[in-house]
Amino acid sequence: MNKTATEPTKNRRLWLVAAGLISLLIVGFYLIYTFANAQRDQDLKAWYQRLDLIAESRSSEISAWINRHLQEVEEISRNATLGLYAGEVMMAGDSDQRGYAYNYLNASAARGGFHEKTPLDQIAANVQRPRRAGLGVMKGDGTWLLQTPGMPLFETEGWQLKGRRSLIELHFINKRPVVMMATPIKVIDGMDSGGDPIWLVGARYLGDDFYALLKQPGDSSTTGESYLVMQAETKGAVRPLSPLKQGGRIGDIYEDAAADFALRRPGAHGQYNNYAGKKVLVTGRELSAPVPWVLVRSVTGSEAFEEINGRRNSLMITLSLTIFTLLVILVLVWRHGVSAKLLKAYSEQSKLTQDNAQLSRFLQHVSNSQPAAIAAINGENRITFANEKLGGLSNLPYEELQGRRLETAFTADETALIVPGVSKALTGQKSSDVVRLKPQSGEAALTMQMDSIPLKDDGENPQALMVLQDITPLVAAQTRAENNLKQLVSALTRIIDARDPWSQYHSSRVAEVAPTIASEMGYNQTCQDTVRTAGQLMNLGKIFVPPQILTKTSPLNEEELTLVRDSMDKGADLLTGLEFGGPVEQTLRHARANWDGSGTPKGVAGEDIIMEARILAVANAFVGMVSSRAHREGFSFEKAMDILHQDCGGKYERRVVAALENLLENKGLKRTWQHYGDKVSMPE
Repeated sequence: MNKTATEPTKNRRLWLVAAGLISLLIVGFYLIYTFANAQRDQDLKAWYQRLDLIAESRSSEISAWINRHLQEVEEISRNATLGLYAGEVMMAGDSDQRGYAYNYLNASAARGGFHEKTPLDQIAANVQRPRRAGLGVMKGDGTWLLQTPGMPLFETEGWQLKGRRSLIELHFINKRPVVMMATPIKVIDGMDSGGDPIWLVGARYLGDDFYALLKQPGDSSTTGESYLVMQAETKGAVRPLSPLKQGGRIGDIYEDAAADFALRRPGAHGQYNNYAGKKVLVTGRELSAPVPWVLVRSVTGSEAFEEINGRRNSLMITLSLTIFTLLVILVLVWRHGVSAKLLKAYSEQSKLTQDNAQLSRFLQHVSNSQPAAIAAINGENRITFANEKLGGLSNLPYEELQGRRLETAFTADETALIVPGVSKALTGQKSSDVVRLKPQSGEAALTMQMDSIPLKDDGENPQALMVLQDITPLVAAQTRAENNLKQLVSALTRIIDARDPWSQYHSSRVAEVAPTIASEMGYNQTCQDTVRTAGQLMNLGKIFVPPQILTKTSPLNEEELTLVRDSMDKGADLLTGLEFGGPVEQTLRHARANWDGSGTPKGVAGEDIIMEARILAVANAFVGMVSSRAHREGFSFEKAMDILHQDCGGKYERRVVAALENLLENKGLKRTWQHYGDKVSMPE
């Protein structure tokens, strides 16, 4: 009877359990669907954030490019020579400064990028090349006064110049966009007649270097596109100013709802059809430069929603499987219990804890035996592990270092050196730095190689490993070796120059001029040291040239000239196998290479010539021309620069010659190097 009475009770319990499980399934699937849709919205928002990030980055780069060139034009307009020329034109209608102003414009165009470095079109030699870049001086009424070669002839009708500080216009020349930048020339005080100002106009075509700024480094999108547009005359249409990824010509008018939306509402997000009729996610950014252009950033909806829907479906499947798994586990727990499993898990965890403690003691012993200082640091800059060597650096027992922040273990200056590398490692980036640490025990400061390595980053508790290794003896030995090498080079220079009294200062002067040019062009200390050493050793090969040839007062014959010219290659041969801080040997081998490829080694031309050799070639030619020789007087600086300018594009790179001219004319080096022209007295 008892058995019969308990059967309905058991059945009711089973039905209740089943109903509870079904309810859990329904609620679970509803929550999964809601969560998946919310995650889909978050993914869409993330795509817009990616568009925002790239749009902000590219618009900033484009704006910086435009502002930089506008500032270059404004800087040139403040030149005193142009100011004097403009003032005389305003007062008398003409100026004696025309030649000086023209030469300054040419040099400024080469230096500021307002010229075509390489031709854009393949045009026959007897056909005039299109004019697309240059500088020019113009009256307020649009009359041109001066133009550099290549300056395009703009139609100035309609330009609103009066009262403007600067002006930027866009023109299309032979279907290529050319940006024009104009600003008034600052007239010398006292020469302003009150009439219309004289304008400096700079023109530069938008080439590959400009369009490369539209490409976002690291962009993984396959259909993502950044392009520039301006409003077209037709409502709802735009005029692209950069290449279109899906086809189309720059400057043509297109029906582009996506770009039109970006023009009307910069910074907003939307989904519209682009110029190719494809639906895209789009946003736009106005430029901080004074131009009515907008940068459009878009990605096709197919790419974005394929990823978004794929993640949504995967999430729903994963969560559904998770719920089914949890339900199965609940049933198993309800049916069989988990007490035995919990007991076993506790036993295993206890054993694992003991094993971890033994492993920690072993690792501590191993790290204490290492010559390097080792520490593990968490996201709060607290030391979670340290060996004995680190305790020696901080003058604290290594056991007491655990739990301390870095600023309580080291001085403020030392902490400032250590923290940047550790911070990089905490964000997942390896770093290697050289720092100077002074042990608090009073010992001399040590030069340490600090390597910071990411240990783990679970998003909440990042860890970094810091390894400090003493490299003080290695640095001291390297310094001694560098000093010995410099002394050896100086001794060789004096020995070489002593064999040729007429050029006894040539090596030292080249070693003075070459690094000065490299510094003016913005190259680093390694480049400057390389051209200095190469300049000192460029005459090393003259030990193979007989003294009677070096001191000959009459012009050298062809055989003697060949012997002297080949001496530089022989000098480079003597340096084979020697290690310098930079490519000294290759610099000497390329020093006779010409920009147009006509020099030695044969076929080496243009960018294939290393930068150090291009600088050394100009410095060597300049010093050789302005210095007195056995068979002639030294040239004037003006004549030497005229010869160098004539050889630009043939023997020498134009930028290097422009840098040397700027040093002489604007940096006071003409007076500093004036003694180069002093006649050398031959010893009796």
